[in-house]
Amino acid sequence: MRARHWESAFTVVWVIIMLGVVTVGGTSRAKLVDNGYEGVVVAISQEIDESLGPPIIKAIKEMIEESSRRLFRATQGRAYFRDVHILIPKSWTNTQVNRTALNENYEESDIRIDHMNNVYKNQPYTHQPGGCGTPGQYIHLTPEYLTDMTQAAWWGPRGKVLLMEWAKLRWGVFDELGYPGDETFPLFYLADDRESTGRSGGGAIRPNYCANKPVEGRLIDKRGRSGCGLNQQGEVDDNCRFLPYRDQLADSSLMSYPFIFSDTVVDFCDGDHSTHPHNSVAPNKQNLFCGGRSVWEVMIEHEDFANDANPPTERYVDPVIELVQHADAHYALVLDYSGSMNDHYRVHKLRKTARRWLLHEVADGSYVAIIRFSKAAKLVHPLKRIIDEESRKALADSLGTTADGGTSIGAGLYVAVRKILAQVTNPVILLITDGEENENPRIEHIMKNVLDSGVRVVTVAFGAEADPKLERVAQLTGGKTFTVNDVDEGLMLEDAFEGALTYQPPPPRFNSSVVVHEKVYKGSQKQTGDIFNIDFSIGRNMKLRLDTNDRLHVTQPPHMIRPDGSLVGGAEFDPNTYSWSIMVPMADEGQWQWMVGLSGSEEDFVRVKVTAQTRDPDIEPITTKAWVSTGAREVSAITERIIIYAEVKQGNNPVVNANVSALVTPPNDFDPPELYYLLDNGQGADTQAGDGVYSRYMTKYYGTGRYSVKAQVTDGGQAVINRGFLTSESKRRKRSPRTHYENGEERPDYCCGSVVPIDLSNALTTGSFNRVAVGGSLKVTETQPQNVSLSGDDLVAPPLDIFPPARVRDLKVWLTEPSQAYLKTHNISLSWTATGDDLDTGIVSGYTIRMSTDVGELMENVFDTAPEESVVPLNVTEGRLLIESGQKIHITSIAEMDLNSGHSYYFALKAVDKAGLNSQVSNIAVIGPVAYIQRLDDPLSSFTFSPTSSVDVYYPTLEEEATYSSSGFASYSPISEVEVPSSSFEELISEADLTPLEIESVSDEELVSEEIILPENETLGISITTTAWVPKADEVTHTVSPEASSPEPADKPLLAIPVWAIVVIVVFLLLIIVIVSVILSKRRYGKYDCVET
Repeated sequence: MRARHWESAFTVVWVIIMLGVVTVGGTSRAKLVDNGYEGVVVAISQEIDESLGPPIIKAIKEMIEESSRRLFRATQGRAYFRDVHILIPKSWTNTQVNRTALNENYEESDIRIDHMNNVYKNQPYTHQPGGCGTPGQYIHLTPEYLTDMTQAAWWGPRGKVLLMEWAKLRWGVFDELGYPGDETFPLFYLADDRESTGRSGGGAIRPNYCANKPVEGRLIDKRGRSGCGLNQQGEVDDNCRFLPYRDQLADSSLMSYPFIFSDTVVDFCDGDHSTHPHNSVAPNKQNLFCGGRSVWEVMIEHEDFANDANPPTERYVDPVIELVQHADAHYALVLDYSGSMNDHYRVHKLRKTARRWLLHEVADGSYVAIIRFSKAAKLVHPLKRIIDEESRKALADSLGTTADGGTSIGAGLYVAVRKILAQVTNPVILLITDGEENENPRIEHIMKNVLDSGVRVVTVAFGAEADPKLERVAQLTGGKTFTVNDVDEGLMLEDAFEGALTYQPPPPRFNSSVVVHEKVYKGSQKQTGDIFNIDFSIGRNMKLRLDTNDRLHVTQPPHMIRPDGSLVGGAEFDPNTYSWSIMVPMADEGQWQWMVGLSGSEEDFVRVKVTAQTRDPDIEPITTKAWVSTGAREVSAITERIIIYAEVKQGNNPVVNANVSALVTPPNDFDPPELYYLLDNGQGADTQAGDGVYSRYMTKYYGTGRYSVKAQVTDGGQAVINRGFLTSESKRRKRSPRTHYENGEERPDYCCGSVVPIDLSNALTTGSFNRVAVGGSLKVTETQPQNVSLSGDDLVAPPLDIFPPARVRDLKVWLTEPSQAYLKTHNISLSWTATGDDLDTGIVSGYTIRMSTDVGELMENVFDTAPEESVVPLNVTEGRLLIESGQKIHITSIAEMDLNSGHSYYFALKAVDKAGLNSQVSNIAVIGPVAYIQRLDDPLSSFTFSPTSSVDVYYPTLEEEATYSSSGFASYSPISEVEVPSSSFEELISEADLTPLEIESVSDEELVSEEIILPENETLGISITTTAWVPKADEVTHTVSPEASSPEPADKPLLAIPVWAIVVIVVFLLLIIVIVSVILSKRRYGKYDCVET
């Protein structure tokens, strides 16, 4: 009768809980409840000095309050911050707090306040390794950004910037802007005419942003020169920046901020028919990763808003912000002692590993209780604080080895949450079991109590038969999940225990240990050993520990050999765990070796693990973190793409060019582990090259079940630490409300696009190093179905191919011989990173490349149905197409294009595998019309001025000093973009329209100032002759936003745009005469006024 009560009363509750699971990804525990985000955690790193606490905390509160109001506006009344917790380090002693942290911790915080990543410096950013719709890991803010008004002036108001970063973190959307020097996400791009004129043909060079109205601004050379323009390839010069004015008519998109540095920008872009239309063709992250969908279209599919969740409301409440402090962890070890734990010596492995964890691993100050369960649960040891060796030994000695009876996981959980962890802070359950429940109470019977307690549950599945609900328990409670194979010799179980340690308050980095080396040996040799490296960042308290299953198997205790060849012995033996340990207070940098004598028994094993701490308090260690994209939940390999990640960094700085691999252990004890080589190349599973996050799609499965993941890292002989650029604060240009440049200091560029830039002169070589990191486990519920058509009585059917090639994201196309652009047939060069037969693994069977003057024909939904003549016949004259995934393809082919027509030509491709599966459409590359490509020996720099202003002209930089003669034209006209016309300028204007202006010749780098007074719309020209390459004069048209009758020219800076222009230099014998013929006309394209030169 009682059993029926359990089942009838709680089965429905479990179903309701599971149906209500919200998978938000990342590590956040924040929830959106009735339009208010609750449980948002802002964590301050324990590396931050407490003296900075008061101004940081004050700034955080102000930022949250401002951002909450902006969030409410941007989501149209559907979300705001209701409940926010500021988590301060445990070591802070003089800061008043509201309470001790319950389950908040640094590793799962939403916003982290920490020292800078030298690549980003003080720029706020979101750690976002996933794809579209996948939430990020955390938002990173520096103390300087929060407390220095100069930093806020550079990067934008804190509340507004936090809103933009929250959108990335929570909803998995991306920037809608370009980045300096980025080929995939450029600052400027050649757009199809239809964006501005409504008709196709030709194109316009536009700044890379998304806005619902034209953005007004100016072009400027970041080195301080007044003008900048196109280079000889028709690309905007690398030093050219588009600087929008603060006052704009546009109010979207927030994801183009801070590129559009305006207070008026307050909304997200939406669909084409909204009041905030989306620019779906601009080459930015949002379009590339989200298939041209707007930010609003992506976020509305998130669980926060899907199915009309959290509908708009007019009720806004100011956020409640609490100050909480890290607390010591309270652990309950809930251990399975049912009869099945006798199989494969599971109970002995459990006791041995748990003893080691209690005696050596769990931090001082933590609380631990031990509960054992079979058909019922028993409290073996109440909560005890770890303060010394005696307290550790008392807990370790309470572990037994007798196992019998049935299995009631629910009973063990009940005792933990109701008797032990009720009303404690930072509660964690480490649940280890090998079987499926067969006794009441069961998991579903007490799951509500578990959730109400706020406890995290770390689950460990011993063997293949462990209860299938374990992953769900970990997922619902924000815990982790691990699996242990029966053939494992203890490393997997030890990894699980160590995984629970992340919920302790983090120690200072100086006292944290990193795993340098691991190895398990099982064989008949009488002696074994291995080598490992101690690098410059670690070496203090280096510890080698060797374990075995049989004490007699080790005939000679382990010893080590230093880099100089000297021996280190004196291994200490622990009879309780059959382990030996050697401690070296300060290990020399270099290659070490360990050796041990063995009995030769093939049935026994030894296992070695080496750890070390930071060598110097001023040098942060190189660390590694591994995880799987799906987190602690069940997953179908058919419907989801599972990604393995490993991050390598020193402090917050990325380590690049390392050799990173992931060892994936399959569910079946006798299937071999699969090795994946992870890449940081910005392709396939990897979203950004050079950020220190290495990744790969998981494509090989051995049936359903639990897979475990571990990352291994070596330097590979070429790893370096990206320490940013050698740009001092004093050399940057400060941004003020009036201008981007002031006091001779340069504003830093916004970072980072497809590739994280690196200054090799400032990068630090790592030297030889090794690291190991545990990535947890995942439970796969579905894998590839068998190919039934190929199966027979004596034939094992291979699995169906369900993995198409991954998308190509770095296609680039250019003319091999730009000087022959007037021809009808062209040699074109194409490059991209090869994709794989199965996502980013293997070799594809082919590529379909299409070319069109209509960019719309290359979109995902019409690519396959586009006219057949758009397919580019690949008559490859140079290069190889079919190469291994991850390698760079460079080919030269022939294509028919009429570049004299004024049209731009757009290219895109799809890859196809041997099963006929196609990738998604690549990014779109473009070749502009002939006017966009040609160049002359005679250069021309042109400038456009306001009707009444003092003209400051900087001449282009040359490698050698030169003298310039100046005369020509200028014009006042609205400007917002640079446009490529399809007609010749000679037909549009004559010399009669010119008003020459003579300026005395000057030397290189010398500034010329000239007062010019002009009636509105009257033209005046200036042209400058140099020896540099520049385009023809008829190649570009400037369009600039109106700024008539500006009372303060400083508020509306001069727009100086160097353009493709024509200068005919006639050289006569005995006398050199420079004749500059500059021709001006005006044409109106839609609502833009354009000046053609």
